[in-house]
Amino acid sequence: MTLDLRVAKPTDAERLADLARRTFIATFADFNTPENMSLYVDAAFAVDRIRSELEDSASTFIWAEQTGIPAGYAKLRRGTIRGCVTGPRPVELERMYAETNKIGAGVGKTLLHTTIKIAQAEGYQSLWLGVWEFNERAIEFYHRQGFVDVGEQDFMLGNDRQTDIIMQLDMRR
Repeated sequence: MTLDLRVAKPTDAERLADLARRTFIATFADFNTPENMSLYVDAAFAVDRIRSELEDSASTFIWAEQTGIPAGYAKLRRGTIRGCVTGPRPVELERMYAETNKIGAGVGKTLLHTTIKIAQAEGYQSLWLGVWEFNERAIEFYHRQGFVDVGEQDFMLGNDRQTDIIMQLDMRR
């Protein structure tokens, strides 16, 4: 699969918000109430919020498309660290999602490797993320990529308190 990757810009806010909303719903809707999904998605993926995140120098979004069609995205976020993250010079992979029909086709792996290259170029040595404890496919993917479990954090999906597993990757190897 050939992917076109680039850093997203504020002018991408509408397309990115749409992709973020669709991929999040496709991943989690079957496991959560419509009310909690709506509360979370409407806030987290509002176009104005996404535009603000795109304009924030602490965030970098990597946009992936195949022949002009969105395939996935990742978000690198600087300045956020959980206490259980012990790796040197850590940076967060806050989000990474692929279109449902692209899962298993290398989109996630390509986005992850691109994110790692960006982080390493900025001098970061560890990459950390939170993944829902029941998202077995994602947990297995990150383990295969070398991430290890280091702790947990609460995640509010609407009014539902959920648990994310905190994982980290040593990028020095």
